[in-house]
Parts: sequence; structure tokens; C-alpha cells
Amino acid sequence: MTNRETVKWLKFFGWVIVLCIILRVFAGEPCTVLSDSMYPAILTGDRLWIDYATYGARLPRRFADIPLLNIFTWIAPLRKADEKINWGNRRAPGRRMPRIGDIAVFESPEQADVLLVKRIAGILNPGDTVVINDSNFNSAARIVKNEGQKIFKRNNSIYIDGRKDSTFIVKQTLYEMRGDNQSNSHDSRYFGYIPCSSIKGRISFGLYSIDSEKTGF
Repeated sequence: MTNRETVKWLKFFGWVIVLCIILRVFAGEPCTVLSDSMYPAILTGDRLWIDYATYGARLPRRFADIPLLNIFTWIAPLRKADEKINWGNRRAPGRRMPRIGDIAVFESPEQADVLLVKRIAGILNPGDTVVINDSNFNSAARIVKNEGQKIFKRNNSIYIDGRKDSTFIVKQTLYEMRGDNQSNSHDSRYFGYIPCSSIKGRISFGLYSIDSEKTGF
């Protein structure tokens, strides 16, 4: 093989790598479900496609988020340096916002490296008012804390950021995520609502199911 042919092949493989990165970042990726929290719509072992384009692909926040290039962050010194990088939460333009009934993939608010698959059961929009009382204090407190504010109870009174108040105005869009199999699902009933920045994408179709007769979600 001549030097010219070598350069040609290197360019070809370079463009293939670039194309793979673009598709992986902006189009989507496959995933395998490891629990039965979405039974019967999704079964343990089902292979699904995460669609990034519908909501708008979430852009990389550091090098570890870039497919293929992230292999360099497997090196301990580079990984530690990369952990200090934060390019912020940004999304590419999407076709629409998440809707109630969508099955979405999102980062667990309790374990950042874990992805969960749940159905969107409720949406709080900016400007919505949450009335806080004894019966809903725990779930409402999670909403307030997700917005970066402090909340506590004292002598049967509720305080938000040190101010006595029993209502809270939502500042960002928040999503309630529920598993269809609610008797065996760790979802928003435990960790509260999640912000849009935590949502990676939408489950648009199945690639493979262990139940050959299952037709869809």
C-alpha cells in the first residue's frame, strides 16, 4: 500500500468516526432494560432505542460524554481532569417537549451514573403553584430542594429559605416519573420530580423483546 492510499484510508476511517460520534450524540443509542419496573409495557431484557432527536439531544457536558473520544477518560489522570470540566446543560433544538405518557430515559437523581426508564406521569410548568401541607410535605419538599432552595417545618409551620410560607412557585419545568409496575418501581414517589436537564431521550421503539408477541408500548 502506497503512502497516498494509506492517507486515503486514514481519512475514510476518520470520517466514519466523526459520523458515528454525530449519530451517537444527536440521533440516539440502544439500551437494555435491567428491571421490570415498566412491566407489562417493557420487560426485563428488552432492547430499546433511545431517541435523542425528539426532545433535542443533550449536548456533552465534558469529554466523558463524547462517544469514542471518552476512551481517553479511562486514564486516571485524564479522568480526574475531565471531572472538573462543565460545559453546562445545553440541548440541540428538538421537535417537541416531553409529554405526559411518554416513556423517557433519564439520569437517576440519586446515582448520577445510573439511567432509569419510566413514564412521564405529571408535569409542573414554570409559574405553577405548589400548596404545601402536612400530607404532601415530603414530596413538595423534594420539589423545593430540586429548585435549589431550603425547606423545613417548625412548630407546625413551613419555612422556605427561612421565610414562613406554605406555597411555592415552580421556576423550571419538572417531570413526575412513574413506573407502570408501581408495586415494584423506584420512581418520583421516592426521589421527587426531575428537571428537563436530567432527561436523555425518549423510548421511541423496541429493537428486540423477550416476548415475541408484544407489539408496542
